[in-house]
Amino acid sequence: MAEFEINVVEAPPKRSSGRATLVFLREYGIAVVAMLALIFLSLFRANFLSYQNISSLLYGVSLDFYVVVGFTFLLIMGEVDLSVGSVYALSGMTAGYLATQGVPLWLCLVVGLAIGAAVGAINGVLVVKLRINSIILTIGTLLAVRGLADVVAAIMAGHRYSENFRAVPHWRIFGVSWTIIVMFLTVGILEFVLSRGATVRAIYYIGQNPKSAFIHGMSVDRYRIGGFVLSGILAAFAGFLVAGRVTIPDVNMGRQLEFNILTAAVLGGASLFGGRGRVLNSTIALFVLAVILNGLIMFGVEPALQQVIVGAVLVSIVVVDTRINHEER
Repeated sequence: MAEFEINVVEAPPKRSSGRATLVFLREYGIAVVAMLALIFLSLFRANFLSYQNISSLLYGVSLDFYVVVGFTFLLIMGEVDLSVGSVYALSGMTAGYLATQGVPLWLCLVVGLAIGAAVGAINGVLVVKLRINSIILTIGTLLAVRGLADVVAAIMAGHRYSENFRAVPHWRIFGVSWTIIVMFLTVGILEFVLSRGATVRAIYYIGQNPKSAFIHGMSVDRYRIGGFVLSGILAAFAGFLVAGRVTIPDVNMGRQLEFNILTAAVLGGASLFGGRGRVLNSTIALFVLAVILNGLIMFGVEPALQQVIVGAVLVSIVVVDTRINHEER
């Protein structure tokens, strides 16, 4: 009698409904939140969709946009930089101070960016070479750099920023703020590069499996240090722009910015465990967060309660991200 070999192929495990819901929230949560916020505010606040309000929201997002770009790249590689708010303040106020002393504007910008690059390099080298957890380390640099920013603010007490310094963030092209135009162009360029550039896509591989990336010859340490430097430079550039929006130095400039940026990046789909994230999604999430805060202000919600709500959003999305990561492992 002929013998037949029977191969049994096991069906792939079914995805639990709970995990499917979590994945849906991770992938499309930002779209759901955006839709609900826009519908609610447009129904109950007639002036929400006004040109003035939307353009004001876009303008604010276009200034902090640079911070979320650097933050997203770091998250993709599995790192976090919580010093961005302090770098933002120190670089911006230092550049503003130099401008009041008659230093050329371009040199003020260079000095501001150099401060951001230096802090980023310190963060990167210490995290990579000493294997220090990036969250713990950058909390330390957050405090140290914030102290320096407070010193600059004290030196600037009673002084006003120069007119040429304050004019930069208000430049317009055909009636539209140049920062908004640059934001849209930058997002488009980065999305194109990230989808086609092999070198840039390597950061996803590093975030997903750094040991494997190292075995395959990738300069994992160099990428990570570069990510911290980029984060510092972009935070410094944003600070340069934001400092010029006001007449005098603001000692509270950039405080808690890092948590809003972290919330936006993770809400946009980036993972605290690395390997995921898109600049486009982080930018949209930053806008959605601005919409939510704008709505809370329109309804007269106290600033303290606003922070409670933002904190609750951050906790919720971190819980979702953590549960998905544990199930995938």
